[in-house]
Amino acid sequence: MALGVQLKEIPSWTCCGAVYPLTSRKISGLAAPIRILREAKIMGSDVMVTGCSFCFNVLKRANRDFTNDPLTKKRISAYIADDVRVDPETGEKRKEWPEFGGESDVKVLHLLEYLRDRIGFDSISSNMKRPLQGLEIAPYYGCALLRPAKEIGLDDPENPVIMASLFSSLVANPIDFAFKNECCASFLSVSSPEVASRASHVILESARSEGAKALAVTCPLCFYNLEQRQSEVAQQYLDFKEMPVFYFTELLALAMGVEPRKAVGLNEHSVDVRPLLKSVGLLEEKLGVE
Repeated sequence: MALGVQLKEIPSWTCCGAVYPLTSRKISGLAAPIRILREAKIMGSDVMVTGCSFCFNVLKRANRDFTNDPLTKKRISAYIADDVRVDPETGEKRKEWPEFGGESDVKVLHLLEYLRDRIGFDSISSNMKRPLQGLEIAPYYGCALLRPAKEIGLDDPENPVIMASLFSSLVANPIDFAFKNECCASFLSVSSPEVASRASHVILESARSEGAKALAVTCPLCFYNLEQRQSEVAQQYLDFKEMPVFYFTELLALAMGVEPRKAVGLNEHSVDVRPLLKSVGLLEEKLGVE
């Protein structure tokens, strides 16, 4: 509410599938995101906002294909026609569904996009309670947030600035670095953890070489590889030093005056972020989290 808006969670949300189907024949892979978007319409919303890069990628591309390809729309609609819907208020099971028209009914926005285009970074700056002055933060975009560029259309895939612009509006010092939009090897984290560790090491050291004191991400998988995997990176590269990693919403919450112990979750990081925040005056001892 610090920005004058209130987002509502879909009561019966499900996983979007995380990966966009690589073949048009796999209609079942598009059913989940269309079901979610249909639920948003039932709630009376014409906008779906997500803070996860993979959800954004899958939902937006599924919505686009559903809208622009009549055959895809027909096949998916037939696939999910027999779904049973549970009314979130009464618990009653129903099979009547409103027709879903795709992008004409619900548009998909990443939270960064919503902040930029619907609220405005200037408005965010004017409502800021705790400027992030002195914080040298490297925005890491990864791959799913920006590509494929023609379908996503969020920012320049080679030189993105949306997150850097947000941090500038919060008076932080965004650090540009060469690997800001390179893949962190997210889906190799289980099958080839050494590859993921190597990718994480390259990204973190690239940011460090430009003077960054911390990294900011927009993707849970990127956060896992770049933050929680740092102990494994240190075993693989003996000269490696830990670097704090934030989800961009944590820094936004701090800047908007959210009390750290209540909502930000600063005590849940594998790499402690509190010493850095205290060093630049953004986390007072009395506001610290145990």
